[in-house]
Amino acid sequence: MNNNLFKILCSIPVILIVLYFLPFLGVCLMIFRYFIKRDEKSFKMPITLVITGFIILIPNIINSVLKTFKLKIEIPYLNEVINSELYPNLIKYSKLLITLGIIFLILSYIINYILNRVGNKLKSGIDEYVEEEHKRSQENDLKMKEKQERAKNTHVVKCPHCGASNMLTEKTGVCKFCRKPIE
Repeated sequence: MNNNLFKILCSIPVILIVLYFLPFLGVCLMIFRYFIKRDEKSFKMPITLVITGFIILIPNIINSVLKTFKLKIEIPYLNEVINSELYPNLIKYSKLLITLGIIFLILSYIINYILNRVGNKLKSGIDEYVEEEHKRSQENDLKMKEKQERAKNTHVVKCPHCGASNMLTEKTGVCKFCRKPIE
């Protein structure tokens, strides 16, 4: 249930609506979306905000172009949309959307760049560590095999001089106690 609630709160339509009425809460939801939806493309939301901001500005842009070039083209409902009481608020909202979209687009790029660099360095460090451990284990295996071979050829011999028991891996050696040669 909570997962569905988080998905609904982090959806782009909900963020757009909350940004219109409570911009601070909308920005908080945008940041929350980055933490919830890490695996998806992080550029989707900022691009959507910029496109939505420009779509809201289309009637104003068309009206400005018509006035600039003094064209007498009649577009149905254009004057009603531009002269409505709501449209000035929508222009402020579209500027907010474009600004936030560009800011979050830049932040997304920077965060992805940093995470990729850190991830690559971390991965290479882990790979080096694994390779070193593999070499160490091979060296340890080789040492263990050498010790096992020596243990197979080891036999106990009494020193003829002092009578102490000595373990020899070869046919001749030196007594550990009296340091005289043993055969």
